[in-house]
Parts: sequence; structure tokens; C-alpha cells
Amino acid sequence: METDPRIDSFDYRTELLSPAATAQVVTATREPSWQLNMDGFRLPERHMNSEFGCRYFFKTIRRLKKVAAYYKRQENILKGFDEVDKFADSGFLPETLTEDEEKQLARSESIAIYASNIANVVIFIAKLYASAESRSLAVIASTLDSLLDLLSGFILWFTSYAMKNPNHHRYPIGKNRMQPVGIVVFASVMATLGLQILFESGRQIIAKIALYTISNWSKTVMENVWSLIGRTAPPEYLAKLTYLIWNHNKEIKHIDTVRAYTFGCNYFVEVDIVLPEDMALGQAHDIGETLQEKLEKLPKVERAFVHVDFDTTHKLEHKPKIP
Repeated sequence: METDPRIDSFDYRTELLSPAATAQVVTATREPSWQLNMDGFRLPERHMNSEFGCRYFFKTIRRLKKVAAYYKRQENILKGFDEVDKFADSGFLPETLTEDEEKQLARSESIAIYASNIANVVIFIAKLYASAESRSLAVIASTLDSLLDLLSGFILWFTSYAMKNPNHHRYPIGKNRMQPVGIVVFASVMATLGLQILFESGRQIIAKIALYTISNWSKTVMENVWSLIGRTAPPEYLAKLTYLIWNHNKEIKHIDTVRAYTFGCNYFVEVDIVLPEDMALGQAHDIGETLQEKLEKLPKVERAFVHVDFDTTHKLEHKPKIP
């Protein structure tokens, strides 16, 4: 099998990133690095003033908004690259909590959940007694609302309890998807109740409340459904992953595939990298394993899979089973 001699050369990554690839002038004072470096990239200044006056500005307001959105995306990408550089140097992102801070946050969340559930139980008992004594429809409706608060609190407590008690034999990849599933179940119940109220009610005010309930909880259902069906990550996040992968090790010659898709609240990441064909198995394994560990340290990554290959000319190895 014939291979490109440039790919097998030790300085391939240096040649790829060298200024000599696009210009004839080479600076001899600084050796080009095999890593990507975003320090030299600067966004141009955005000039919003126009000499044509307000009329021209209002005619081009849509174009200006698109340009502003484009620069905002580029700015976010550069910020993401800067976060990756800091992560490579320190081993954690700037906003990442320490172990003690995570324990303190979990303790505070548990106290808040228990306090909320106790308060909801007390309020529900009081409203239940008031409903039995007054037989007022308004009080009964308020009692049912408190019952729904209890139901939502119970679902959140149950999913949190289940996630904290994993069973790696029955659930090898954990129970983190129980939270969006619980939210989908509760939101579906709320949307169904709102639809039933809309059908049964003839009053305009109650109908508007039902429409608000249906639209609000239907939106919640769709948000959690998207997180369960494996929707891809935004391009900015994929660019950040690609930047991290390329700067991981100078022996990486190509990045064949970078995928990130939702699987619950976080992402599953799949990466295919190309290493030299004559590299020792142990060295290739260490590069792939350290890259996997680095990816899984990112806050939004639940699991990462790194596949090591020696060329990019092969056919697709894994085809989805589509009926």
C-alpha cells in the first residue's frame, strides 16, 4: 500500500501549520509549533456607523444583525479554544467545581429538595382541609395545583435517588437518563391535563390558562425528547473538540471523525484519529487512552470513545442499522 511520504515524515504537522505553506517569507526567529495556536487570531472591529444616515441603516438592519451574529459565533469559538488551552495546561476548565465544592452543592440541593417537599406537603394538607370545609371550586383547583407540585417534587427526588444508586450490572452506562425521562413523563401528564381542561371548559380565562399550560409543558417535553434521541452537538462545540484532539499529541496525523450527540443531559463523543502505521501498539494505546480520559473530563461529556487507525482511505467501518 502506497502512502504519502509527507504523512509519514516526522515534520508533517509542522509543515501543515507552517507559514511557508502559504507564503515564501519564513521567520527564522521562531520555530512553528505542531499545535494550533489561537493567540494570533483577532476579530476585526465592528463599525456600526454609516455615512448614509438612518435611512440606509434601517434598510440594512437585517444584514447588520446577521453580521453581528456571525462575529458573535466567532468570538464564542475563540473563547472555547482559549478554555481548551487552559484545560490542557491545568487539567480542568476555569468554571469546573472542585470535589469539595461539588459535595457542598449536592448537599445544598438535597436540603432544598427536602425543604420544598415538606413545604408542599404542609400546604397540600391545609388546602385539602379547606376544600373539604368550604367546597369551593377555587380552593379545590388550588389543592389540585399543590398536588401537582408534590408529584413533580416526588419525580425529581426519585430520579435523583436512582441516579445516586447506580447498578453497573443492570445499567452499564449509568442512570443519568432517568432525569429527562422523568421530566418527559411529568410534562406529558401536565400537557394532557391542560388539553382536557381546554375541552371541558367553556370559560375564556380557564381556556387561556389551559393553552398556556399546554404550550409550556409541550415545549418542556420537546426539549427533553431532543436530549434523548441523540441530536448532534452544535458546530461550535464540535470545533472545540477538534481543537482539543489535534493539540493532544504531535503523533496524530489526521482527525478522521468527530461526533458528539446527546444521550440524556450530556454528550457521547466518538473520535477517529490516524497515527503512523509503524507506531508501536503500546504507544498508540497510550495516546488513545489519554485522549479519552481528557475528553471525559469535559463538563458536558458523559462518555468518550476513541478509535485509532493508520490510514484515511478505508471504507466506513460502522454502518447504522436502519430498517
